[in-house]
Amino acid sequence: MVARCGLVSPVLAPSLAARGTAVFGSAGFGSAVSHQSSLIMERPALTTSVTSRPTLVPMRSDSMSSSKAPKKAGNPFLRGIVVMAVVLALVGGLTKVLELPWQFAAWAFGIQWAFFLLQAWPQRSEKLYDASGSLTHIALVLVGLLDPMRSQRQILLSLAAVVWCTRLGTFLFNRISQDREDTRFTELKKEFWTFSIAWNLQVLWVFLLQLPVMVVNTSIPQPPLGLLDVVGLGLWCCGFLLESVADGQKFAFRGNASNKGKFINSGLWRYSRHPNYFGEILMWLGLCTSFSSCMTASSQFLVWLSPCFNAFLLLFVSGVPMLEKAGEKKWGNDPEYQHYMKNTSCIIPWFPATEFDPK
Repeated sequence: MVARCGLVSPVLAPSLAARGTAVFGSAGFGSAVSHQSSLIMERPALTTSVTSRPTLVPMRSDSMSSSKAPKKAGNPFLRGIVVMAVVLALVGGLTKVLELPWQFAAWAFGIQWAFFLLQAWPQRSEKLYDASGSLTHIALVLVGLLDPMRSQRQILLSLAAVVWCTRLGTFLFNRISQDREDTRFTELKKEFWTFSIAWNLQVLWVFLLQLPVMVVNTSIPQPPLGLLDVVGLGLWCCGFLLESVADGQKFAFRGNASNKGKFINSGLWRYSRHPNYFGEILMWLGLCTSFSSCMTASSQFLVWLSPCFNAFLLLFVSGVPMLEKAGEKKWGNDPEYQHYMKNTSCIIPWFPATEFDPK
């Protein structure tokens, strides 16, 4: 269901874990994020998630990781208020244009701020960040199902969204429980308003990602299932299978002590550097395709912001760019890694690279 250096550069579970080239141990907004790591390191690197989830968390810039204390970027109160205002405007605008019940926005903000005020800020803890994202995803789906008279399409799309966020949320919660701390939040937790940025951005990520499910659950009348539904749900099933298998292969690779410090280029990772991201993109593309069979107004084309936003985050913001930058830093001088990167498809599974010849 974020700013790299201040406000806006997201590191997007859903993720929901949030959910590559190699696999960093650890999806959600986002979606979330997450909900996303494709690199395997000797110690889980929590700047990325092992799931596909794009995680909307403001990241520290490279200068902030140096031994020299960084200067604070702007007024924390002003930054927090600006982000909150932008999120309120976007969520409110979409709610009005798509004629959604205001309960969706109220539940999204209510759940995120309840977790933030009651647990995250008092304990200066991000432990429930991903879990709260998954709960918000589920809440928005259930709010749309309050009417007992539901069509097959509404039930199927809602079930797909719940299955996705439950799998991702459970995985991400287990990850943070094991690792105890997510270093993405280290600087954020020092100030109330900067810490609130992550929670407000998660509202936006969840709301945007769930647009097809929210709109389909409030659309009347519902035509019977048709070709677009078959195609859409087929895409979702393929994406879910692809993401689950890729995550499972990555998890097994990381758990093998003999692979310590190595990058993964076997299984699905032989055909794509980020097969789990491709699966994630397919799932939300499938849900929107199914939704399109019951569109009743041109304004509902805005629902396609859901897969577009998710793909944008994964491909250009917090997914592929961050992971491949980290991979280059760790294995950039390894000829086998260079061969893998040069000859393996980035996202769409394709013909694998030829066997590496060290000679």
